[in-house]
Amino acid sequence: MTQRPTGSGGATPPDSTPASEDTRNSPFQSALDCYLSSISDIAETVIAIYPEIGANCYEQLTRMRARLEFEANIKTLKESRDTLHQLLEEFAVRAIHYTQALSDELNRTLALVDQSEDTRSTRNVRYVGQLVDLVDRMDRAVQSGNLSELVAQAGELRSFAESIELDTRDAYVQLRDQVREFQHRLREAELLASRDALTKIANRREFDRQLDSRIQARREFCVLLFDLDHLKTINDRFGHLCGDEILKQIGSRLSSQVRARDFVCRWGGDEFAVILDCGLDPALVRSLQITQWLNRPYGVNIDGSDRQVDVNVSVGVANYIEGETPEQLFQRVDESMYRHKHAQSPD
Repeated sequence: MTQRPTGSGGATPPDSTPASEDTRNSPFQSALDCYLSSISDIAETVIAIYPEIGANCYEQLTRMRARLEFEANIKTLKESRDTLHQLLEEFAVRAIHYTQALSDELNRTLALVDQSEDTRSTRNVRYVGQLVDLVDRMDRAVQSGNLSELVAQAGELRSFAESIELDTRDAYVQLRDQVREFQHRLREAELLASRDALTKIANRREFDRQLDSRIQARREFCVLLFDLDHLKTINDRFGHLCGDEILKQIGSRLSSQVRARDFVCRWGGDEFAVILDCGLDPALVRSLQITQWLNRPYGVNIDGSDRQVDVNVSVGVANYIEGETPEQLFQRVDESMYRHKHAQSPD
């Protein structure tokens, strides 16, 4: 049974407002219910087709549906339409890559079968030689009328047949186990290729893929870089487990504060990157709102006691300019983040 991924949870974005009572009672609600049902069906279909790669798409579709239930208007519906199109395009690309990986796995499996077949052929030649020798000896026993020898040869033939059956069964079990091991490794590789081990959100490799996808599509977007100030001080004072827990919670808070079509990842160390599909002005507003949310105290358990730990996060923002390289974009993001960091530092 496929385990459904859970949503990111967290608070509702501060700029969201529920739909009005008039809207809920209008014919618009009937159409909206059909649309929400379709989104659910698409999410279920995606994860049913490819459980191994559909979890992220399922989660984003679920989040998008939840947002529309809370706030459904012309703007959010247009955004959801674009998001749905983007998610399905990305899922199609991942499905193609995954199918190719399965094809490669099948080729490796067939190679194993060929290798097993070669081994079995060699083994069968040996069996035939042994069987010919056994039949010759039985024939001589019949011609000589040696009944005791014939009985002994019959017993040897029975043991020989049983050994062939056991040998073949063991070879099959070994091949089956090797195939299962290949499948297990493929699933692990697919997961590790796109997820950060600590925070369980996307990693830098997946960020590069998302960034390249937006650049190729010539879409408007901004990159936000969040840097946790003084993580070393937290680790030194409370221990690295406390620092790890805060990093996990930051990843969760970030995921709860962006739309389904946006993207969140752990960039590395104490830095997190976000891609917002919008222009610079709304990205600047959202960066400040998200930073305020991230700067709230974090509840952690230290030596068996629940504690509140205060942190400070700096943020940098830059919009993508057509024609620039990812390196040039990130240089501007870095510069923006360090300006914000220095502006917060006491003189």
